[in-house]
Amino acid sequence: MEIKVGIQKSKIITDNPEILSALYQRFSFRIKGAEFFPAYRSRKWDGKKHFITRNGVFRSGLLERVCNILDDAEVSYTIDREHGKDTFKRRKNIKGLSYYDYQWEAIQDAQRHLRAVIQSPTGSGKTIIMAGTYLNLQEPKSVFLFNKKQLAIQTYEFFKDNGIEDVGVCTGEGYIHGHTMFCTVQSIDKILPTHLDAEALFVDECHEFCKGPMTLAAIQSFPEAKYRLGFTATPPKQSNDAIALFNLEGSLGPVKIYKTTSELVDEGKLSKPIVQLVKIPRDSKIEDQDMSYTEVYKDCIVNNEYRNSKIKSIVELIQRNNSQARILIIVESLDHLSNLDDIDNVYTLEGVDDLTQRYKTIDTFLNHPESSCLIGTKIMQTGINIQEISHFINARGLKSESATLQALGRALRKQDGQEKVFVFDFLDPYKYLKAHSENRKQSYENENHEVKVLNEN
Repeated sequence: MEIKVGIQKSKIITDNPEILSALYQRFSFRIKGAEFFPAYRSRKWDGKKHFITRNGVFRSGLLERVCNILDDAEVSYTIDREHGKDTFKRRKNIKGLSYYDYQWEAIQDAQRHLRAVIQSPTGSGKTIIMAGTYLNLQEPKSVFLFNKKQLAIQTYEFFKDNGIEDVGVCTGEGYIHGHTMFCTVQSIDKILPTHLDAEALFVDECHEFCKGPMTLAAIQSFPEAKYRLGFTATPPKQSNDAIALFNLEGSLGPVKIYKTTSELVDEGKLSKPIVQLVKIPRDSKIEDQDMSYTEVYKDCIVNNEYRNSKIKSIVELIQRNNSQARILIIVESLDHLSNLDDIDNVYTLEGVDDLTQRYKTIDTFLNHPESSCLIGTKIMQTGINIQEISHFINARGLKSESATLQALGRALRKQDGQEKVFVFDFLDPYKYLKAHSENRKQSYENENHEVKVLNEN
């Protein structure tokens, strides 16, 4: 058996049809809701997503998974790579910075294996790993893809500030040409004429790219990019969303974990979160049995007077006991933000704010002479780097492990003298929300964070 490995796709060549049939079934996953599609009802489609075709073609990022199965079955095979492998012995550091051991390990793996999804906790120096990988691959013509313009601009500025030249940026707010481009997925069409032949593709927050048709197509583009690297703190899990995981790995490569959040906390590289879950009592006036999720969320979170007053009282207590507290609150909607914006010394961030306004607001928040509070919508979930956060309140609920841990990561960046950060979340008793609360509690516990439940009378 031979596996011919291309940049985008690979093919298994064998005269044993049973192996191909077994792999075809092994790499097939049922699509949720398939039974509602006409093609399934008419038996023209089996309702599954197949990641290996019947004749053995698969996306090259799944090579490691294919090889692991063949090895377990003691099947002999050879690998023929059309693009070869590169190894670089010399270590090149970023100007004025040095790598932690796990950062250098990730950079070396990128050199050896050409492709991977690097799982790196928020606050672990993901941008340093990206820049170090780029330097140690000898600065190939590259595209760095982002799902938010804020992230694209921040990373571009990091490269420029640390002496990495000939880089450009393309977002909805402008275009600066460079040998290597930092680009939002929404603006990708603007760089295709000059960078379709890029040698390397770097995808930040790559978990955001594995579901939507446009974003998935973006990371499956760039046919000459033999280096394909994704970066995320929260990749999808096979137990929860195998299709998303295999989409991601197929396009970029296998998930590689170098450090967990709890390990970085133990090593003193991140602040230790103390998670306190506040139990919210049921309001007997709220009859949620026949309510939709939207109605439950609006009445029991956004407009829940008791819950919102509890958030305000937590903030007041913090401000009373800490004259320099920097409190971050994340909400889901502008209506919820509006219900909380009468807190003392409060600043707000919304999606409509441009980057200049965001930076100005954050600077004012951080330099307030007394304790201050910053409330933001989901734009705060990723891309906002504020080391000075001392307290974090997750006011928005939701069940997603990814969203929960991404939001928590906003508060874990360590500053001098801060060993701990205090986190507040809520156990809601209502339809849908109760299960969501338990999911968030489980997410914190899965990361080995200290979790306390505060009983409410």
